[in-house]
Amino acid sequence: MRFPKRRRHAAVEDASEMSARFRNPFVHELKFTLLQKIKIGLMTVTLLPFRLFLAAFWMLLAWPFAFVATVGRADNTVEPVSWWRWLVDLALKAIMRAMWFSGGFHWVRVKGQPALPSEAPILTLAPHSSYFDAIPVTMTMASIVMKAESKDIPVWGTLIKFIRRCFVSASDPFMGRRLRD
Repeated sequence: MRFPKRRRHAAVEDASEMSARFRNPFVHELKFTLLQKIKIGLMTVTLLPFRLFLAAFWMLLAWPFAFVATVGRADNTVEPVSWWRWLVDLALKAIMRAMWFSGGFHWVRVKGQPALPSEAPILTLAPHSSYFDAIPVTMTMASIVMKAESKDIPVWGTLIKFIRRCFVSASDPFMGRRLRD
């Protein structure tokens, strides 16, 4: 059975009208002026390498602090924080703040009142879809739940071992029971 031609053209016209009225949320088109393109090119050549160098410097400076604080600490036990590890924690928070600042995240604005640790002792981030999740974790040194393979990352792995973390493995069927205990 065939449809009349007039009907088919009307459907195509309706689709084009609909696309003109509704924007696709998954497509973002940037239109820069010539001056903006020149600025982007200039900053990519000058400012970007400088910021990357500073961020790498701060990250590499944080590594020895985290390494020293994790030496001799058991992986699976939770122990109270000693005074010198508390000082290392403060130093690492300052270093991480400097790293994010040099990377371009000057001030992260927090809206509302933060909950007291007695009211809400956890920080929840989801869906872990970008590297921006690392900003609040490294700024607060909050405990995180992450895959066990992450502890083998060369520099970040040492920092991850320092903060109070729970490693999970998708291949272990008893992992949920172990985390509860």
